[in-house]
Amino acid sequence: MLFRSLNLKINLAIVVILVVVLGGSALITISAQNRQAIENTKNQARILAQTVTSVIRIDMEGRCQKDVMKVIRMMGQFRDIETIRIFDADGVIMHSAEPSEIGKEVDELVFNVFQSLDRSKPFRSEEGGHRSFCMVEVMANEARCHTCHDPSKEIVGVLEVCLSMAQTENQIRHNARFMLGSTLITVLLVTAAISLLNTLMINRPIRSLVRTMKKAEEGNLDARVTVRHADELGRLGGSFNSMISRLDAASREVERLHREQMMRAERLASIGEMAASVAHEIKNPLAGLAGATQILAGSFGAEDPRSPVVQEMLKLTDRLDKTIRDLLSFARESEPKWKQANLNDVVEETVFFVAREDGGVAGALVLDLDPEIPDIPMDPQQIQQVLFNLVINARQATGPEGKVTVHTAAVPTQGLDLGLPVSGFVEMSVSDEGPGIPPDKLGEIFKPFYTTKVQGTGLGLPISRRIVEAHGGFLRARSEPGRGAEFYVWLPRERLS
Repeated sequence: MLFRSLNLKINLAIVVILVVVLGGSALITISAQNRQAIENTKNQARILAQTVTSVIRIDMEGRCQKDVMKVIRMMGQFRDIETIRIFDADGVIMHSAEPSEIGKEVDELVFNVFQSLDRSKPFRSEEGGHRSFCMVEVMANEARCHTCHDPSKEIVGVLEVCLSMAQTENQIRHNARFMLGSTLITVLLVTAAISLLNTLMINRPIRSLVRTMKKAEEGNLDARVTVRHADELGRLGGSFNSMISRLDAASREVERLHREQMMRAERLASIGEMAASVAHEIKNPLAGLAGATQILAGSFGAEDPRSPVVQEMLKLTDRLDKTIRDLLSFARESEPKWKQANLNDVVEETVFFVAREDGGVAGALVLDLDPEIPDIPMDPQQIQQVLFNLVINARQATGPEGKVTVHTAAVPTQGLDLGLPVSGFVEMSVSDEGPGIPPDKLGEIFKPFYTTKVQGTGLGLPISRRIVEAHGGFLRARSEPGRGAEFYVWLPRERLS
């Protein structure tokens, strides 16, 4: 939970960045100081060696080495001079601030420096627990030196001066501790300052926003964020307040519409119950009335002027009987009677009944059936009712001169747009060449009792959709004004649990 804190993550990132930047800068500075200290000591050693050499030469010219030892010992008393001595070309020490070294040979390192081309090349030793910087200065056997020295020798001697770097190293360590300490203090102070700023300028507004969002999640849409500044977080809080205000207005509107829908649903339920009750009460007398009318029609001759009236009565009775059957079918939710059946067989049988409905004329119906369509679980009677409603609607929209096409496909040719695999369904479609359905009415056609027909009940499509959905399928419509309408039915290949 601690590592989920944004403030902690920011502070850790700042600490890492400051440690890398300031620590790296401190290390670079310390390294530069170390190099500068060595260079300064080198220059001091060079100057000292040259100065001592000059003093010795001057002294030797007057006294022929009488006071050389005195000069060497006097220079050796200085605190920063660790070693000062003169050795010959063979490496044997002739004069030294330490009398015990006289007559001994210098170490190999010093002798190698003397033998190198760059005789002034410095070297360092680790004696005494600290670094020392040593410089060699060759004293050539010049003509003025021949008074006291053999002219056949090239050099009079080699002066070696070693300066202690103890004080310099102490200063470097002091500077390093100071820089590292100041770096640590800077990191802590900067981190504390940024943490305080984060708390005041970021964390506090974010916590206020989170608390307000939590209240909104709990259903309190009256909660608002207090906007104190016009920065990014302030604009975010203002946008959140605006969103909550719109959400509150939308929620109130949804509640209002929900109440209206519930009231409408209750009214429709009451009306449906009443209509089903009335339809049930009318159905039996209507059947008796239809039977009596048929008997009456049989008693009139073809030339009897009352015969057309009775025939019209029979048509009106059939129409009323169909309306009552639709009402009862819509009021009852009957479960499908499942069996394996082929959709093509259902289409062919339905077309046969449509032909009987139209007096045996079915020439305007075109069948485009896929022979590869498989048997699927369905209630053939209910699917036949769906197709019958769609074909009758298409015939009525097309008219006697138009063409109605019934199509089946083992794989749907139209996208479902439902996030479901197309391969799990089969397709049946009914298309016509009628005037089409206006876009503003396309979303209303599946509502109960909505119809554009003079003699329609508005229950055919709602009943059809309910049957298809009970099968686990989908019923959709597509239309363009002036180019007819298409109704697509997708049924699953396997029964959904």
